[in-house]
Amino acid sequence: MSVKPKAEFWFARRYPLGSPRQAYAPVHWKGWMATLVFLAALLGGGAYFAWDALVEQNFVQGMAVFIVAAIVGTTWYLLVVRANSDTLHTVADYKKGKPRV
Repeated sequence: MSVKPKAEFWFARRYPLGSPRQAYAPVHWKGWMATLVFLAALLGGGAYFAWDALVEQNFVQGMAVFIVAAIVGTTWYLLVVRANSDTLHTVADYKKGKPRV
């Protein structure tokens, strides 16, 4: 897989090439913001689920809204990570200094 020419990457690999683990972590403030948006989608869906189940006594509707929020939030986050990630350099490389592409 080649790295596309891009001005900035939001995410980088957590483990070096050759590792079976394919985890990514944010290395740019935009990556951290994307992570916070994802967490907000999960927390918003969970809060609605709790409110709907406890106050409105409508457990099924609250669960359905949470599931939809989780699926949409996770899909969006995975697409953002895939589109804005550096597949060659690790987070440690970014901590040492911005790597040259």
